[in-house]
Amino acid sequence: MYGDRAAIAVLGPSRADAPKAGKAAELAAALGHHLARTGYAVVVEGRGMTAQSVARSARQVGGLVAAVTDSPDQALDVPGVEVLRTGADSVLRGGFAALSRVLELADALILLAGDLRSVTVLTQVWVWGLEPDAPYRQIVLVGDGWPETVRILADAVGLDAKTRAMVTFAREPAEAVEALRYYVAPR
Repeated sequence: MYGDRAAIAVLGPSRADAPKAGKAAELAAALGHHLARTGYAVVVEGRGMTAQSVARSARQVGGLVAAVTDSPDQALDVPGVEVLRTGADSVLRGGFAALSRVLELADALILLAGDLRSVTVLTQVWVWGLEPDAPYRQIVLVGDGWPETVRILADAVGLDAKTRAMVTFAREPAEAVEALRYYVAPR
């Protein structure tokens, strides 16, 4: 929860030169819009391309947005976004402390394909989900290629059915937001 709303983290490529950055920026903007209009709070990490696109789009329709960062120089350039600093020391910089805080705040996650960070987040959430006391976090993977990637990763590490069920696939942002409603109500 963030504020009085269910919080959805949207994570994806941070660099504009990532292989699928153009498509990811488009999807991120649409996701920010759909999430905010549906009544979800949005949580992003850092100030990269995905975070900027999601936050800007959500704020344009009056959405509640929080940006988690490890460093004071990583603030988003989007008015009305609350910046939450982790205060991590230099050893933890690089997103690990910020990702941990995002996972604490978010009731569910949406991941966009486009760089290694997205796969890293997916596997980290799976690891977290294996802990008996960890809260369950549904993950919606948006974009082409995810079903095959997930199948290969899950088979390679022998994930059980419960952990595999943490993942839902969506081709488009509206479909992703609709899928979330089965797991997390907006308010």
